[in-house]
Amino acid sequence: MNHKLDLLENAMDSLQEALKKFEEGDGGDQKAYKFCVLHMAHFIELIFKHHITQKHPLLIYPNPFAAKIDPLTAKTIGLWDAVNFINNEEKDAVAGDFKKDLEWLKKLRNDIEHHRFEMDVATARITIGRLFRSLLEFLDYYDVVDVEKRIPEETKAIFSILSDEYQFKLHDAIRQADEVEAANPEDPHDPDSVPARMECEECGNDTLVVNSESSTGYRCTFCGNEDGDEVPASCSNCGIKVTSGELSAWHDEEDHLEYRCYYCSGQYAADRDRD
Repeated sequence: MNHKLDLLENAMDSLQEALKKFEEGDGGDQKAYKFCVLHMAHFIELIFKHHITQKHPLLIYPNPFAAKIDPLTAKTIGLWDAVNFINNEEKDAVAGDFKKDLEWLKKLRNDIEHHRFEMDVATARITIGRLFRSLLEFLDYYDVVDVEKRIPEETKAIFSILSDEYQFKLHDAIRQADEVEAANPEDPHDPDSVPARMECEECGNDTLVVNSESSTGYRCTFCGNEDGDEVPASCSNCGIKVTSGELSAWHDEEDHLEYRCYYCSGQYAADRDRD
């Protein structure tokens, strides 16, 4: 029995595989991103060709005016031929970051297929997500196909994350926070142990994690906030370990800013005298 797929079915099949590999990479198998890139590139090339065939089926061949074209053996246009056709039809339909991301994808795919390659995983994740959203906008604008309706249940969750910029950024931030927390386990026997992760008071996500480059020792992986009343801190005067919310800003005799606890700030004495 032969299994035959038309252009659109073939494209959706490649997208399905790309989503699966992205999810595997998201789960820790970084090699899976390589296959995600290959399947994503194949999906985009095929979906562009499908778009072009809606104008006329013969336009996916380099020479549509040939005396004879055998669909079984004839060579079809490549990704960049398809991009040029689309841009000639409507100027800058594929331009800006969309085009730059396609160039990145095309180069990486060629490197993977033909020789050794290097891939920065963090960059790959972000670029694949951005490219995916740009493509969905293109397909929606030209009414090519409703991709979401064709996505199987098993990959709908990762499709939703990739297709929504906010959800993708939050998903990525939580993933980074997970990695920081795993790398900085708390010692239950150490009374001075500080939490590696807490809720960010700025954005409300569980993404405020320890960061050696932050002035407070913490930074949110989602919004970049470094402050919070529950952030561990110490009194500039006596050194007692408290939280940031328990300290008061204080200027010393040389006008340097310090943070003092309830007792060193003089608040304790003031409250006592008032009583």
